[in-house]
Amino acid sequence: MKRTTLAATLAGAVLVSLTAFGISAAVDSPRSLMSPTDYSASKRAIEANAHGAMAKCREQEGAARDICKAEVRADERVRKAELEAQYRGTVAAAADVRVQKAKADYDVAKARCADQHGEGKVSCLRSARAERTRAVEAAKLAST
Repeated sequence: MKRTTLAATLAGAVLVSLTAFGISAAVDSPRSLMSPTDYSASKRAIEANAHGAMAKCREQEGAARDICKAEVRADERVRKAELEAQYRGTVAAAADVRVQKAKADYDVAKARCADQHGEGKVSCLRSARAERTRAVEAAKLAST
């Protein structure tokens, strides 16, 4: 093989490789609707608000304290999922928000059921589980 042919082949291979690398980098980077700096600042703000609300829950006693903590954790989880959906802008992230809302509602309902006793507690937990299952299935169905 001549030197010029070899040089042209190598130059073409390098050019194709660089083009493929550039396309790969463009495709692999997730699209975002907000800057990473804004995302991390918002996430820290959500966590700070949750810590403040959790401190207020510590002042309460008994079942009210447990319910307050469950509500704070649920709110934090949902707000983080909403932030992630806003940051990613994907259908999967939006579906995850609905799933997280269903799980958060279940956690709060479970905390409220803990105050009851006997058959009332069992029926309360059953209805909470049924509602969570229904909401999660609806969220999964909506995402497909």
